[in-house]
Amino acid sequence: MIHKYLAYLKTIETGSITQAAAELGYTQSAVSRMIADLEEHWNVPLLTRNRSGIEISSEGTQLLPIIQSIVKGQEELSFAVGELHGLQSGLIRVGAFTSMATGWMPLMIKSFHEKYPNIRFQIFNGEYNQIATWLRRGQIDCGFLALPCAKEFDTTFLLRDSLTVILPPNHPLRDAECFPVSRLSDEDFISLKEEQDYEINLFLEHLRQSPRIKFEVSSDFAILAMVECGLGISVVHDLILHPNRHGIIKKPLDEPYYRDIAIATSAAAQPSTITRMFCEHALEWARDTSPAIAPATAEAPEYAELAK
Repeated sequence: MIHKYLAYLKTIETGSITQAAAELGYTQSAVSRMIADLEEHWNVPLLTRNRSGIEISSEGTQLLPIIQSIVKGQEELSFAVGELHGLQSGLIRVGAFTSMATGWMPLMIKSFHEKYPNIRFQIFNGEYNQIATWLRRGQIDCGFLALPCAKEFDTTFLLRDSLTVILPPNHPLRDAECFPVSRLSDEDFISLKEEQDYEINLFLEHLRQSPRIKFEVSSDFAILAMVECGLGISVVHDLILHPNRHGIIKKPLDEPYYRDIAIATSAAAQPSTITRMFCEHALEWARDTSPAIAPATAEAPEYAELAK
């Protein structure tokens, strides 16, 4: 029966029977049959079908948390049996925004994988609101979010991530101790499109003088490449510059701003053993690493303060 539950959950997660079948290694007809078997066995519709595709039914919505709990219990049982044989295995689904997914997280997962080589990862890349939605729906086990978070999530603070100015290698202020916020309006500025980064756009909106935006792009990595080529300067999260793979110069702002990042789980359900292990590892890894990446600055105003 558990494989039918998994097929149903994957269909809800992907919004497509075809996609669910592809990810699970079944045929489309097999997944359709498994869901139909559940509907027939329980005598309730689990999906609704319309022109735009399929959606979870109201009955399915009521049963979803119980099905998720059963699947999680099965994973817990498999993990416990694996421990008895000295072979921990399982799957953890993690939501992460771009700078975390490309900066810290690969190194964090690498050190975790060295301890537990048989635990698999699925990484879901998205913005804060997407990660929060995935957590609410049970599509991921944990995710990285900026504090403060909604009370529906249990969070553990990991690090403080500052905004950083990035300059071309030949910039006149390459040897300066910091970059004056007041000078941002005097430079050719490369900006992310408005919907791409809430915190940076909030910071720019509260400047006394708006920056002189010369280029607008939709990728953090496009910004890094364009700054490296000398097309202008920009402001990015310090986290995306780690590890340092780019031929650019970074400078702290003379008026520092930061965000606090946490790892979050849903408060509505007890996290699995594997999820707890990874969250504990993330905290331990952050304590060992964060002083070298983003030291806390007591006088730095949080982004949340700018929104007031």
